[in-house]
Amino acid sequence: MQLSLKTFFGTILFCLITVSGLAQEAEFNETIRVGGSTTLLPVIADCASQYMEKYSTWDKVDPSLPKKQVLIFVTGGGSGFGVNSAINGTVDIGMSSRDLKEGEKTKLGAHKECLVSKDCVAFAVKKDNPLATLDNLTAADIVKIYSGEAKTYQDVRPNLPAKPILILMRDMAGGSTEMVQQLILKDKTFSSQAIQVPSQGANLKKVEGNSSAITYISSVLALESDKLKVFNFEGVEPTNENVVNGKYPITRPLILVVKDKPSLTEQKFIDFILNEGQSIVAEHGYVPVKKVR
Repeated sequence: MQLSLKTFFGTILFCLITVSGLAQEAEFNETIRVGGSTTLLPVIADCASQYMEKYSTWDKVDPSLPKKQVLIFVTGGGSGFGVNSAINGTVDIGMSSRDLKEGEKTKLGAHKECLVSKDCVAFAVKKDNPLATLDNLTAADIVKIYSGEAKTYQDVRPNLPAKPILILMRDMAGGSTEMVQQLILKDKTFSSQAIQVPSQGANLKKVEGNSSAITYISSVLALESDKLKVFNFEGVEPTNENVVNGKYPITRPLILVVKDKPSLTEQKFIDFILNEGQSIVAEHGYVPVKKVR
């Protein structure tokens, strides 16, 4: 039996539409994986939780999307992990609390960076630490401590007790470590005796629990703790106001990184963070990049 030309082309058109629809369905992934900076972790996890509660299924975000459950998983690992995971596809969105390196940009190729907040790194000790009698630390003090040149607090200030210094540092994947290295230590290296901690949370617990320890940590976390003495650095207080006005020198961007072009679902979530999510950023004590209503 011969098909008419009209029937033949109609069949072909139907097949093309069907195949196109199946391809779109196959490409759609209701799950977004986000990972990286432990500074950004609680903020983005909160954004994800509120986003999933608000929309529940993707068709409520955008009618062109399927009626499938919105799933967003957020994990830590550090800025280096976040950027590398975006490069190799382990995560859809990487979180970084530092600027991207040129080598990382090369590996990412075409990519998108979204500034979602700003933060600063502060130096802190437990309130019964010998150093807590001071209000200000200088770059020279930090170099002396973190290079290992100063073995005791008396080596930092002659009037302090000869109590050994326990140096805490974020691991090398942490954005704050790279900032301290580049902006303060420069040609010096971290002491081999420094204890590396894997996250901001672990860092906070360590310094809160040891009167010999000194650390660098997100100013937001440090200032929220009633157990810590947070130092001015080079005479400037580590506040959000001084982050905005540029007076505090150890300031860092908090960014999201996507390799290639974000999918529609990824872009919708990023848009949420950059709009409604800015209130969540502010609630966590970080500096919003957009004015919060």
